[in-house]
Amino acid sequence: MPSARFVKYVAIALATQLLVGAALAGPGYDFDRHELESILADLKAWLPGQWSSAPQVWYERNVRMPAEGEHEHWHRTFALIDAPQVGDVVFYGQINVGGSDGPLLPGSQILYKAWIDPQRSVVAINGQGPVDPQRYADLHAHPELWHEVRMRDPDGIHCDFIWRRDGDQIVGVLDGKSDEYRKYGPGTCSYVSKRTNAEFMADAEWVLTPETLWLYDLNMMGGRRMLGRKDHTHIRLYRAHPFRCHVRDATGRHEFAAHDRGYTMPTSSTAADTYRLTLLRAFFPGDDDHGLRDELRLQLAGKDAGAPQITLASAAPAAGRIRARHENLSVDCRQLQSGKP
Repeated sequence: MPSARFVKYVAIALATQLLVGAALAGPGYDFDRHELESILADLKAWLPGQWSSAPQVWYERNVRMPAEGEHEHWHRTFALIDAPQVGDVVFYGQINVGGSDGPLLPGSQILYKAWIDPQRSVVAINGQGPVDPQRYADLHAHPELWHEVRMRDPDGIHCDFIWRRDGDQIVGVLDGKSDEYRKYGPGTCSYVSKRTNAEFMADAEWVLTPETLWLYDLNMMGGRRMLGRKDHTHIRLYRAHPFRCHVRDATGRHEFAAHDRGYTMPTSSTAADTYRLTLLRAFFPGDDDHGLRDELRLQLAGKDAGAPQITLASAAPAAGRIRARHENLSVDCRQLQSGKP
C-alpha cells in the first residue's frame, strides 16, 4: 500500500501537469463586434508606413552582439491599397535589404487580406505573393496598378494571422485554418507542400504599436529551417519618419530625402575623402551605461562599414529638427510634417 507521502507527491505532480497543460493551451478571448472593429481600425491606422530594423542592428554592432549574430537589416514597407478584387481590406508589403534604397528581398512582396472573423472572435489576415511579382515591385507607389494585382493562389492558403488586442498593443499569431493544419498546436500552421512533397511548418508572432513592429517568423520545410533564427528572437522594427536633410561639405550643397531610422548620406571633408553621415533614432545606453535612452542623433563615420562613429548632435526622440557643424561640414535635418502617423 503506498504511503501517504507518496500519494501526496502523486497528487501534486498531477496538479502540476494539469496546470502546465492549461498554460500551454493559452488564454481564451471573447471580443465582441465593437472590439474587433477597433482592432481592425488600429491595424489600418498603425501598419501602413515605413519600418526599419536599423536601431536593433546598431545596438547589436555597438553594444552587444547576440550569440547567433546580428539580426537582418530590413526596411519594411506596408501600404493600405484599394484592391477590391483581393478583398475589402488589403495591405501590400515588401522588404528592402540594408535600408530604404537597398535591393528588394526576393519573395518578400505580399498581398495581405484582412477581415473580421466573429466565430473565432479575432481579426484574421492571410497573405500571399502576387502573380508576376516583378511587375508589382514598389506597388505602394503605383496606385494605377492596384485594381489589377491578384494573389498567386488564394485557394491554396492554409494559414491565417489571427489578431487580438493585448493592452496597448495588438498581437498577431499564425494559426492553421483548421485542426488539420495545427499539428504542432495552436499558433502554428503545418501542411504538406504540393511543390516539394515535404512538410511545411510555420510559427509566427507579430506585435504592433503605433511606433514599433516586432516580428518573429519561423518556417521549416522537411525539418530544415528556411526562415527565422535558431534563437527564436524577434526582428525589432521601428517606424521611420521622413526628414529632409540639407548638407554642405567640401563638394558643395546637397539635399537628401531621409528618415530617422538609420538613413545614411555620403559627405566629404575634401574632394577625395568620403564619409558616412547617419540620421538615427534608437535606444542608446544611458548615462554611466545604466538603462537605455531613446534619442535622435546625427553620427559621422568613415566610409568603410564598421568604422568608428562620432556623434555630431543629439536631440529628443520626437524632435522635428536636428542640426550640426563639424569642421567644413554643416547638416540641417527637418521632419516632414505629413509623415507623422
